[in-house]
Amino acid sequence: MMPADLLERLDEDGFILLPGYLREAHFGSWGLLRTLQATFYPALAEVANHWRARFDQPGRYPRQFSEFQAQCRAAGQAVDPSRFTRLGEQDYLALRHRGADTLAFPLQMVALFSAPGEDFSGGELLLTEQRPRLQSRPLVVPLRHGDIAFFPSHRRPVAGGHGYYPITTRHAISRVRGGQRLGLELYFHLVATA
Repeated sequence: MMPADLLERLDEDGFILLPGYLREAHFGSWGLLRTLQATFYPALAEVANHWRARFDQPGRYPRQFSEFQAQCRAAGQAVDPSRFTRLGEQDYLALRHRGADTLAFPLQMVALFSAPGEDFSGGELLLTEQRPRLQSRPLVVPLRHGDIAFFPSHRRPVAGGHGYYPITTRHAISRVRGGQRLGLELYFHLVATA
């Protein structure tokens, strides 16, 4: 998918969904994390640089994932917050965002390794977009087995009457009502502490 397509889908929907990309056999593979980060980072970095321009922010994200990781390490951020998640009955992940780090990448990825309705019930990916002077907009991302989704890890620009303004995105996984939900949260920046 081309960066212009990614940007258009993020502007329109607030997230990007790629159906059936992964298999359950990938669950727990740290090599998979590095492969996904290196594969998707270049196109997402172009989107991130468009966002920086819309916000009139100086600097650019480098084209290569390894260069951005080196910048994070130089800034004292050496811990990868990415993680595999295994949520059982009554488990959930609270509403949150990851954008407070010095070098925070503005997009993140999630994946689902189990099948809703078969392996678990509940456990939906929820996004909220907090817009200035407006009600927050809730979104349910319709993840299925093997799907991956990209969405803002903190803020994204939205066109308004006087240019672009920031909206804050938070994400959560709703309570699992039964079964076991296997997932992945993938970040492209490193943090000072996990």
